Amino acid sequence: MTALRPRLRDRLCVAAFILLWIAPTAYHGLWRARLPGEPALLHDWHDVACLFPNRPTVWNIYFVEVRRSGRRDWEQHDETLDFGMEPFGHRTRLHRFLVNWGERDAARREVADYLVASDRGRHPELAPIVGLRFVWTGFVPRPDDIARGAWRRPPLADVPRHQRRILATYEYPESGR
Repeated sequence: MTALRPRLRDRLCVAAFILLWIAPTAYHGLWRARLPGEPALLHDWHDVACLFPNRPTVWNIYFVEVRRSGRRDWEQHDETLDFGMEPFGHRTRLHRFLVNWGERDAARREVADYLVASDRGRHPELAPIVGLRFVWTGFVPRPDDIARGAWRRPPLADVPRHQRRILATYEYPESGR
C-alpha cells in the first residue's frame, strides 16, 4: 500500500494558515501587542480571536434618577422607555453611551435634557422633573454564585448607598424648558 503524499498546494495552504492566522493570534494572546508591520485589518482579525482573555473584575451598571417638583427624594427613572433597545445583552444603549463618553459632560447634559423633555411630553399629568442625575455602581460577579436564568440589573433601591457614585447632576427649573 502506498502512502498518499500531500500535494505542494496543500502544504502551502497549511503553511499560509499557520503564518497568517495561528502565529499572529498566538502573538497577540501572549504579548498583547501588535506585530511589527501588521496591517490594521489583520490586527483586528487577530484580536477577535483573543476577545475575552480575562473576565471583568466589576460590571458597570448605570441608573438615571429624577427628582420631581414638590418632592425631596430621588427616584429611579425608567430609561428603557427612551432607550428600550438592548443590543448589548441586558444593557440599554444609554449604558453604552455612558461607557463610551466617559467624563464628557456635554454629551451627558444633552441626554439629560432629552430625558427631561421626553418625560414632560409623555407624562404631562406628573409633576415635572426638576433634577436628574446619572448614577454608577459596580456589580462584582462571584464565581460561586451560579446564575439562574437571564441576568438583570438590580433595582437601584437594592444597591447600598456606599456602593453608588453620582456621575453628574442637572437641575431644571419648573418654568424653563
